[in-house]
Amino acid sequence: MAEKPDLTAGIPLESIPASGKLVGVVGEEDVLLVRRGEQFFAVGASCTHYGGPLAEGLVVDDQVRCPWHHACFDLRTGEALRAPALNPISCWNVITESGKVFVRGRRSPAPERATIKPPSSILIVGGGAAGLAAADMLRRKGYSGPLEIISADADAPVDRPNLSKDFLAGNAPDEWIPLRPPEWYAEQKIDLKLG
Repeated sequence: MAEKPDLTAGIPLESIPASGKLVGVVGEEDVLLVRRGEQFFAVGASCTHYGGPLAEGLVVDDQVRCPWHHACFDLRTGEALRAPALNPISCWNVITESGKVFVRGRRSPAPERATIKPPSSILIVGGGAAGLAAADMLRRKGYSGPLEIISADADAPVDRPNLSKDFLAGNAPDEWIPLRPPEWYAEQKIDLKLG
């Protein structure tokens, strides 16, 4: 396998076609460099859901989609735009200079919150991954009102693929199963009603 280029040292502009992508490294991390015309974006190369290779996914407008489970990320901010991913990918600064593209310095996550006209409260019926993803997105988009998830399940939302495959086979520890730790619900002020 060919060695991945060091993106901090720069790579020639012409080595990435107008709608192309390339995986390189920044320090010890794999980074996906995406070109959209004359714009370049540098983001984490792996999906935050199951580590899918984003370089094999589709780039549509300013988004990259994971080839494994179709999670979607914003190339400008790293924000997870679509489940099953709940966490963002990292973003780096990109500089073009003297016919080369350089990736330098990880950017801090953007604290962007869209303003929505809030209802008085929100009730999510179903405590699976989709219900959790809905609650997570509401909080990330700035909804601060009362938010409740009700579930027939006895446990908080779990990673069902891990539960049905790796856990039952004895290959996954208990801590892999919950999608979020219990304290996350309290921090996000999400009332989780189980059973």
